Amino acid sequence: MAVIVPVSHGGRDDALSSAIRLCRREDQPLIALLRRPIGEFEQEEIDSEIDELTDRLDGADIGFRIDVRVDETDLATQISELAREESSFVVVSLAHKPAGGKLRLGSQIQKLLLECPCSVLVVREQGAEGNN
Repeated sequence: MAVIVPVSHGGRDDALSSAIRLCRREDQPLIALLRRPIGEFEQEEIDSEIDELTDRLDGADIGFRIDVRVDETDLATQISELAREESSFVVVSLAHKPAGGKLRLGSQIQKLLLECPCSVLVVREQGAEGNN
């Protein structure tokens, strides 16, 4: 079974870092889900992202594959469908530190937690300082 992690566009990706650590520790392969909406990205941009991601994962010394999906299906549905096929674990991230100490999950994470057939680890993006 594999660990699935959706890959965000640019910037930090603490979910990917957490998934890599989990794959190393548990000796599991990683499936990086690169989802891009139709018409929002040029093929060259997607190819460049795939190349960068491949380089990062090659350096992580884990088994992996990159699953590229260019369509309008919502992310939670795509992750859940992929998890039904071949996952034992999903790692996703919250984009921001909770305001006022209250955690508010986005609608996609809520949907994923309800629909996903396996365990889901939600990590918080740490921000530039790493201590948020």
